[in-house]
Amino acid sequence: MTDTPVEGRPAPPSGHAGVWRAAILAALAFALAVPGAVLTAVRVGPWELGSPWVQLLSGYPLTAVSTSAAVLAALLIGRRRRVRLVVSAAMVLLLLVQSAMLAPRLVPDGWNPLASRPAGQATASPAAGTRGAALTVMALNVGGSRLDAAAVIDAVRTHGVKVLALPELSPGTLQALEDAGIATLLPERTLDVSPERTGSGIFSAFPLTRQPRVPGSEFFQSRALLEVPGLPRRIHLTAVHVESPRPGQVTGWRKDLQELTALQRSAPAGAPALLLGDFNSSLDHRGLRRLLSAGLNDAAAATGRGLWPTWPANSTVPAFVQIDHVLASREFAVESFTTVAIPGPDHAAVVSRLSYRG
Repeated sequence: MTDTPVEGRPAPPSGHAGVWRAAILAALAFALAVPGAVLTAVRVGPWELGSPWVQLLSGYPLTAVSTSAAVLAALLIGRRRRVRLVVSAAMVLLLLVQSAMLAPRLVPDGWNPLASRPAGQATASPAAGTRGAALTVMALNVGGSRLDAAAVIDAVRTHGVKVLALPELSPGTLQALEDAGIATLLPERTLDVSPERTGSGIFSAFPLTRQPRVPGSEFFQSRALLEVPGLPRRIHLTAVHVESPRPGQVTGWRKDLQELTALQRSAPAGAPALLLGDFNSSLDHRGLRRLLSAGLNDAAAATGRGLWPTWPANSTVPAFVQIDHVLASREFAVESFTTVAIPGPDHAAVVSRLSYRG
């Protein structure tokens, strides 16, 4: 039996042409699916791996795109229906696994598509109805002396920021911020700034009590207790700067995340906490997920913006990974999250509005 051409539709390829097309599409589907399959195994597996897997996991969300293309290629393979079905089913299964891991970052907490509301009424935020004062926080890895200090002050003013965490704060950058008038908006501060070491600082509109910085870290990570009028308990603040997981430094990167996790687990029960800054980790990294399991929520994921990239900023390469975070303990509801481009640093600022709910 031979295929009969249908009017208006080209006849399927036959002979060598059909074989070659099927082979090319099969190779394309395989090439597109393999990176996603391998990284998915790394992502869900129980093992701790070093370079290059730690670095490759930073681009894990892109594997869903390649797997989608692989599914399309598989659906076009030759005329053997059984082959198409088996290959396509395997790739669709892979895509479903990837989607299950990425979807929680895209769906806001408390989102209900079936909830009805009066016409013209905006959708309520997940935090609607929570009690207590609202607090807007911002974090930015200022990365040396190229910072546009005026742009930082403008962002603080525009977004109503009351707490500002600045990892990699140098004496020169601190002076530029002072000259730009940071004290008029955020007069309270806890600083760990040194010409010899990579510094850090927390600025606030409310009273701060200095705490010992995170121990054992290559970078200074400032800590403080924040007293917000109307809140029954002081908030534990940390300006985070985890070591970068470059080849040869993965051990230090893991150690920094483990130290933050240990500090969070040892905190008094019910103590509100905010960890702000450069974690050099995405939610695809096991160390950051362990930190979250200590009673923290990622503000970006809570608002459905868990794939908004923050690095590299101000670069010829488009930002592709979210490594800067606002992590809030469960005493807070997250109302909003956004990123702000600041000229100079290679990180975007992250800004989140939170409500205390006790």
